[in-house]
Amino acid sequence: MRSLRRYLVTVLIALFTLISFVAALQSYKQSVSRAEALFDQDLQVLASSLSQQYQADSAQELGLALQVWQQGKLVYRSALAPERTMSDAEGFSEHNFGGKRWRVFRQTPNDVLTVIVAQPLQQRQQLADEVITASIYPVVLSLPLQAVLIWLVVSKALSPIQRFSAQLSSKKANDLSPVELEQVPAELDQMLKTTNQLFARLADAFEREKRFASDVAHELRTPLSVLQVNLHNASQQWQRSGISDPEGSMLALQSGVERMSALIEQIMLLNRTNPEHFQARTEQLDLAGLCRQVVADWYPQIDNKQQQIELLGLEHLSLKGDAFALRLLVSNLVGNASKYTQTGGTIQLELSATQDKAVLVVQDNGPGIAPQEYSRVFDRFYRVGGDRHQSGTTGSGLGLAIVRDIVILHQGQIRLGPSDFSSGLKVTVELPL
Repeated sequence: MRSLRRYLVTVLIALFTLISFVAALQSYKQSVSRAEALFDQDLQVLASSLSQQYQADSAQELGLALQVWQQGKLVYRSALAPERTMSDAEGFSEHNFGGKRWRVFRQTPNDVLTVIVAQPLQQRQQLADEVITASIYPVVLSLPLQAVLIWLVVSKALSPIQRFSAQLSSKKANDLSPVELEQVPAELDQMLKTTNQLFARLADAFEREKRFASDVAHELRTPLSVLQVNLHNASQQWQRSGISDPEGSMLALQSGVERMSALIEQIMLLNRTNPEHFQARTEQLDLAGLCRQVVADWYPQIDNKQQQIELLGLEHLSLKGDAFALRLLVSNLVGNASKYTQTGGTIQLELSATQDKAVLVVQDNGPGIAPQEYSRVFDRFYRVGGDRHQSGTTGSGLGLAIVRDIVILHQGQIRLGPSDFSSGLKVTVELPL
């Protein structure tokens, strides 16, 4: 198991050393080449000065000025040299002539002969600049190469972290399986183990929650069913025995048991449709046909309240989704509209589609919901007005919470607003096709 720190330090030091060595070697070659040129030039000057028949244009090509004095008389001068002596001082000095500043060297080997050589200072500076440029040019050129190599090395070193992040990002909400990576670096190993341990604990917690809700609902179903049967039998015996119930105690008991049974069913549905652990079975289905089935299921209750219901829009609307969850979504919306709309009211469903979304609108002409309550009605167990709802209809406050979870499960959106009728509520659900 390798270490990212050790890998980066080792590889980067090796790269810097190699590139610096190559750059220094190239700089050395450039400097040596330029120095050789200067030395060759000096040899040319020396050879020319010692030749018996010196060519004037040779010194001019080299940018030098030469004077040869013999017994105080100028016996030779190059084209760049003036007629007067360029320097009266022995050795090196600087003088101005010919519109330039010169570095002059005067040498008198004997009492008869004097040789004076001069070179423009600008030329010397230019030569120095060329040598310096030749030295640093390879180093400057190596900087982009170093940057590219460092980027490649760091990217390769961090690739396990990128793979780890990609696996986490691609996980679905209900996928709590361990993350598996090959050749995990030492710095990432502990993080990977901790993450997988967290997933394991979450999976256990979700499983316990599912079992708890399922077990509680199952254990409550049996005694409630028995209680319903006994209440029904007791009510029948009271009627046969002529026992009156002026305070409606029996009806209150039956209503309470029915409400508790409905609440248990809603809790089980809420637990089942929770996006965090709902195992969706996605398939291609017809939302319009599903809506027609839901309307048929609710029609006896709707007809009993003398309500009118209509399904408008597209006759067929195909999308990918979980049939059970979407049917429950439509059923809760239609059921709420029927329960909270007055006798003789109107319920309307309308299906449409955009380029990438299916749109379901359910609205009624009931009392509706105040705009300030729109966000709260999706909270679990919340009912507008509490148990004393103005419709007088009992409820658990879980219907819209279940609808919201199903919409989230399908990565859709849900909005509440005022109905197109004179009163009532409009629910708009958008689902991806």
